[in-house]
Amino acid sequence: QGLLVLTLAVVLAMPAMAAEEKKKKKKKKGRKAPVAVKVPKGIELNADQKKQVALINKEFGPKLAEVQKAVNGVIRKEQRQARNAANKKAKADGVKGKARQAAIQAALNLSDEQKAKMKELTKKRQDVQKAARAKFVEILTDEQKAKLPKKKGKKKKKKKKKDA
Repeated sequence: QGLLVLTLAVVLAMPAMAAEEKKKKKKKKGRKAPVAVKVPKGIELNADQKKQVALINKEFGPKLAEVQKAVNGVIRKEQRQARNAANKKAKADGVKGKARQAAIQAALNLSDEQKAKMKELTKKRQDVQKAARAKFVEILTDEQKAKLPKKKGKKKKKKKKKDA
């Protein structure tokens, strides 16, 4: 009878132990490489295009990860926690856009040296993203390109003032 109980206990414990080992393995793998190109909603890719997007992400993902690692090296742990807290608070308060960014920057409290490094790394990240986007646009058909969302950048319109 004791042997039966012991066998039953071992049989029940095995799946739990296996599940725990899987969790440990997942933690060791860490996060996936950042995605350099996200396919916008409304654009359907064929199989060949999907392979090409995967290759683009494979090429530029590690570069983005490298930049992010450098950013994490510039910002101290306390600053990162303050940034995350400020972001959550702004999100909860419904603050968006420039006001939200300003609140986050204020919470970060970066030194001049950190600001300079962050500016450099931001430029580096943007360059990698631009290159990845350019490659992505190359693989799209004209019809798909037309469906791409328009940039929300600053529009520079120069108006000539006429003196009356």
